[in-house]
Amino acid sequence: MLLITCGAYAQEQVFNVQRYCVDEIPFKNGQCDLVGNEYSFVFLDIKKSEVVFFFTQMKMKYKIVKSANFSPDPNYTLFTLENGREQIEMKLNKLHTKIEFIYPNNRIYLTVGKSTKGLN
Repeated sequence: MLLITCGAYAQEQVFNVQRYCVDEIPFKNGQCDLVGNEYSFVFLDIKKSEVVFFFTQMKMKYKIVKSANFSPDPNYTLFTLENGREQIEMKLNKLHTKIEFIYPNNRIYLTVGKSTKGLN
C-alpha cells in the first residue's frame, strides 16, 4: 500500500548518481568508508511499485511495500523496500538531490546530479 506520497511520483523517475558515499558499521555520521562517482543510477517507478538501483557493478531490484513522509525530517520521503532476501529503507529528499539506502551493515548516500528527470 502506498500512501499519499504517490501523487508526487506519478511517473518513472531516473536518478543519475553524481557521487556516492558508503558508511559501513560502525556507523559514524558523515563518514565515508568508500566514495566514488562510478556508474550508478536509481530508477523509481511508483506505478510498478519498484526501485532498481545500479550501484557500480551491482544491480539491486526492490518492490516498494510502503512509503510515507519521514517524520524526523519532513523534507524526505521514506520508502520500505524488499526483494525476497531482505527489507531495507530508502530516503529521498523532496528536491530529488539526495538518496539514502539504509542496509543493516551499511548506508549508501547518493548525491544526484541535475540530469534527474521523469520519463513518460
